[in-house]
Formats: sequence, C-alpha cells, structure tokens
Amino acid sequence: MSFITKILDFSKDSPIVYPLLVLYQFILIFFRFVDFMWPKEDNLLVFSGQAGQKLSGNSKYLFQKFIEHYSDEFQTVWITRNQSLVESKYSERSKNCRAVYQYSLDGILTLLRARVIFYVMGGADIPFVAFSQKTITIQLWHGVPIKRIGVTQKLESNKRFSFARFLETPQFTYWISSSAIDRNSTALCSGLPIDRVVITGYPRNDYLVEQKKAPSSEILVRFPYLQKKIILYAPTWRERAKTRFFPFDDFCLGEIKAFLETNDAYLLLRSHRMDDISARVEKNSDGPLTGDRVIAATSDVFEDVQELLPFVDILISDYSSIWVDYLLLDRPLIFVPYDLESYENDRGLLYDYYQITPGPKISTNKELIEAMQEYIHNPEKDSEKRACIREIFHKYEDGLSYMRIYEIIKRCK
Repeated sequence: MSFITKILDFSKDSPIVYPLLVLYQFILIFFRFVDFMWPKEDNLLVFSGQAGQKLSGNSKYLFQKFIEHYSDEFQTVWITRNQSLVESKYSERSKNCRAVYQYSLDGILTLLRARVIFYVMGGADIPFVAFSQKTITIQLWHGVPIKRIGVTQKLESNKRFSFARFLETPQFTYWISSSAIDRNSTALCSGLPIDRVVITGYPRNDYLVEQKKAPSSEILVRFPYLQKKIILYAPTWRERAKTRFFPFDDFCLGEIKAFLETNDAYLLLRSHRMDDISARVEKNSDGPLTGDRVIAATSDVFEDVQELLPFVDILISDYSSIWVDYLLLDRPLIFVPYDLESYENDRGLLYDYYQITPGPKISTNKELIEAMQEYIHNPEKDSEKRACIREIFHKYEDGLSYMRIYEIIKRCK
C-alpha cells in the first residue's frame, strides 16, 4: 500500500492530518519553483494514467499513437509508480519511447524536463509534483461525464478529511472533451475557463472506430466465446453502496441462462475497477452468479474494456460513461437505473437521464429478457435514437482525436 493510499482516509480530527497537509503543500511549492527554473525540452512528452499504476485509457491509446506516428518528432515517456510496469513495458529503450519509475532520479528529471504532461485522473496520477506555467498539462480524463463530477457533485464533504481533493486539483492547461455539450459540462465540473476545454474526441475511441471496421482477432485466441453473441453488463461505481447486478424482485438466474442457451449467447459481468464484484446474488443465495454462459469480465480478465467493446452485441449499463463510448458502434443499449432517485440525490446527474439514454429502462427480470430478445432479433431497433444522442456527445467519429491533440501541442511550442 502506497503512502498516498494510507493518508487518503485520515479523519479530519486526526492530529497528523494538518502536519501532513503542510508538508505536502510545501513539496508542491518547491517542485513548482524547481520546474519553473528547469530548462524544458520541447519534444519531450510524459504520459501518466490510472493513479500511476497501469498503462490504460486515453493516455495509453494516445501514447501508442504518438509512438506510431510521431516517433521522429517526440520523445514519448510513460511515467509510473508500478516498478513491474517499467520492467515489462517498454523496458528496452526503443526509438524515442520508454517507461520510467516516478520515484527515481530519472523519473524526477524527466518530469522537470518535459514540455507536456498528460493526465487521465488528476494529481493522483503523478503525486507530489506541481508544475509551473512553463509546463503544458493536458487532462485526457477517463470518460464523458454523465454523472456530476468535481465541483458540481452533490455529495457533501465527508465528515472525514480527504487528501484526495489536494491530489486532484492541478490547474490544467487544457482539458479535452468530445463535443460542444461535453465541453460545457466539463468546464462547469472542472472550474476551468471554457477556452481551455478543447473538443478533440477521446483517443481511446479512436481504437473503437478502427475496430468497428476490422476487429482484432488476437483477443479471440484467448477468448473464443467472443465469436458468439455477447451481452456485456457494466454498471458504474457507487460511492455509498455496493453495486447490485440484477436488482430485480423477480430475478431468476435459470431464466437468464435458458435465454442465453437458446440464443447461443454469453452474458459478461463487468464491475467498476473500484467495485468488488460479488459472485452471488443478494436476493438469491443459492449459488454463484457466474458460470456456464454468465462470465465475470472484470479488469483481471479484460484489463482494458475498450478491447472488449468491439465484440459486444448488446450493452447493459446505468450511469457509467461506457455507454457513451459504445454509441460509436451503433449497437443496442439497455439501462438498469434501479437506484436513480437516490443516485440523483447523492451524486447527481448532469442531464435528464430519460432524455439522453437511447434504450429501454428496465426494472424486472422479465423486461430484461424481453429487451435482450428483441435486440438480438432486431439490432437496428432504436438506431435513430442512438444516432441523435451520438451526435450530441460525439462531434467526431473519424478516429483522429490523436491528430487534434497533436495540433494543440504544436501550437503551444
């Protein structure tokens, strides 16, 4: 467990909190001063992601695109606090591409020399650093926000003091978005001036657009069942409650399995990475939920959900931004907003949920099976609704967001 993890949940009244806060702020001020004084290399780009632990999300796909297309122009560096990632990924310094460990001299000097730093979460991606105006910081984020985030969320400050606010408040030079409405929402949530929120599209969705035309066959070698009909159930994370799969009073696992057998389909369950998926149903404790044609598809199995989405025929979700990405594939969506009222009261949503979700909102086992059945036989159903919402949330569908981000960097030189 990292030092960051240990201090995140200290009680507000703990005597150690304020000394740590003072120390942390001193470190940030000192690093910002050193960063201002340090000479920059215009062609050095540093990428981070998922609290410094994994090569994933928008940062991963942008990193790969810059290696593929701009290796003659830029040095691309992945910075991480996961030593095994340094050793296993890009350990051999290929042409202008490498990975470095943050808490090393090489890592610190790389951060100080970099002209551009990419984030996908916040200060937790690269803790204990703060950059001066000489360094361009770009927030790639990790999903088109449907629920309230940042300063707009309804959750009151916990009675417990949290260092997370201090770890996630870098003043980004730019924050990317996917459309005009997303740009407005992002500016509202982040508190950034709207001219610093730029519409580029998401690099991870460049991959989806490419895969829609020609899906990769590599994943089929490991998971041959993906050649069948695939239904993915991927709800969002809930701060105050454990996410429930199949929260139906009439839940019947046998009926779902019979449906899957009849249609030669598989149902994949994917919990949020911060959720611990239970293998049992809360209302029915007579056996494991997964098995046979119901398969756990957690991040331990599919580390990157973007690689799975091109093989998904129907997506079931709720308030997660995964369904916004999935719109680019123009395939059926089913929604299970079983706790919509409490979720809106606690966290809050940025939009009218029933206006922006282009698919049935179901609340029973019977409705779920009927919706899946209808979409399997007629996947074009609701295609016009999906197209309308897709135009709202995706300005670009060309798979070229990396080029637009490249143009931003070039203008900043």
